[in-house]
Amino acid sequence: MSVSVILTCHNEEHFIVQAVESVINQTASSHVKEIIIVNDGSTDRSREVIASLADREPRIHVLTTAGIGPSSARNLAIKHATGDFVAILDGDDFWAEDKLERQLDVFGNGCKAGLVYGDLVDFSAPDLSDALHVAVGRYRADQSDTLPKYFLLDGPIVPSSIVMRREVVEDIGLFNETLRVGEDTEFCMRVAERWTFQHVAGALVYKRRHGSNTTRRLDALLPAAEHLTREWVRRRPELAHLARRRNARLYAKAGNDCVAQGEKKRGARLLIRAMRHDPWSWRVYIYIFLCALPRAMEPQVRRAAKLLFYRAMRKRPC
Repeated sequence: MSVSVILTCHNEEHFIVQAVESVINQTASSHVKEIIIVNDGSTDRSREVIASLADREPRIHVLTTAGIGPSSARNLAIKHATGDFVAILDGDDFWAEDKLERQLDVFGNGCKAGLVYGDLVDFSAPDLSDALHVAVGRYRADQSDTLPKYFLLDGPIVPSSIVMRREVVEDIGLFNETLRVGEDTEFCMRVAERWTFQHVAGALVYKRRHGSNTTRRLDALLPAAEHLTREWVRRRPELAHLARRRNARLYAKAGNDCVAQGEKKRGARLLIRAMRHDPWSWRVYIYIFLCALPRAMEPQVRRAAKLLFYRAMRKRPC
């Protein structure tokens, strides 16, 4: 089994070495056929850093583009990929040492899923002192409701955790280049329409939070997310009964994010909209409780709640 790793970079000179070395140092490194790096319009020292990496690692192939965006950059790399499987890595993230080994073992054991993914570690501190194991929703290759479940829950399947069969892309097509945000969710919905997913237990990827993350403001992503809801209801009318619950989750997560960033008024408005979409959502009321906490108590309670929630998620049977 050969893997083409596609790696995108835009002004990530400080992170790209760690990302690439996490691929080179995989326990299943012998399965990595090529590392295709798209340097997409970087104006920092990314070009020099990538060139230095390519000088010492012959599997690295570098493509240079002029700021075409993440979807187009990934598509360009996929078009150049020749491996049996395609693995995605963003230039500011890095992999756990045995990521590929665990995912390739799933495929090697006869799993028919088109896409294999796993949990992540969310962090911002260089020393990982604030690292948090985020347990994501679990999908199985043998379940028949992958699309409605993914539509409702809106992921999260982090691109950097994905390994997929080459046939998946040949079947459903590439990333939607008209989307500047939410392109990964839209892509996974098309995968879910014709294939299944398989979750691998444990954190596979370290997801870095910093000031340049596209997803740093969840409320800014709401228009694109709601547009995606409408488009998929038109495409698959049987999803219509889930649309209000899906939008409630989107508004609830965005409202909670605003509250966490100190914007309680805006957060409260978004949480009220979430409640109007789905007044029976327990998640909304938990977020409202967090919103009502005194500012001094909120960070500690919020982190404790996250730890308990993700611990419970990890213990749930697949």
